[in-house]
Amino acid sequence: MRVKAVIDTSVMVSVAFAKEGLAKELRDMIAEGRFALFTSKEIMAELYRVLHYPRILKQFEPAMGDIEEFIGMVMEMASITEGAYTIRKIEDDPTDDMFLACAMEAEAGYIVSRDPHLRNVKQFQGIEIIDVKTFVERVKSGR
Repeated sequence: MRVKAVIDTSVMVSVAFAKEGLAKELRDMIAEGRFALFTSKEIMAELYRVLHYPRILKQFEPAMGDIEEFIGMVMEMASITEGAYTIRKIEDDPTDDMFLACAMEAEAGYIVSRDPHLRNVKQFQGIEIIDVKTFVERVKSGR
C-alpha cells in the first residue's frame, strides 16, 4: 500500500520553484507518483492564489508558464477529495483546518507541513504532521 499524503501550501510553494535540495526531491517524487498525493479544491485554490502573490513572483521569478505547468502536474498526479469533512481544530489559523479535513477524507497517513499551527498539532486522528525531510525519508524507506 502506497504512502498517502497531503502537502500544505507553504511546502508546495517551495516545491513549485525548487531547483535542488529536499523540495526538488519531493517535486520529483510527486512527478514520479512515488506516493499518493491528495488535495482538495480549496487547497488548490489557495495554492494558485499564493503562487501568484507579487512577493512570491518577485522572490522566485518564474518563467512564463512555470506556475501553470506546476499546477497541471499537481492536478494530474493528485487525487482531489470531495470536501466531505469540515474540521475546526486550529484556532490560531482556521484556514489550516482544510489540510486536516483533506487528510481525514483521504485517509492519509501524513500531512507534510512547515506551518507552525499545523506542526504544533503533531498528530490528528492518526495522521502524522511532519516536515519535508522526515516525509522524504519515509517515502524512500516505504513507510
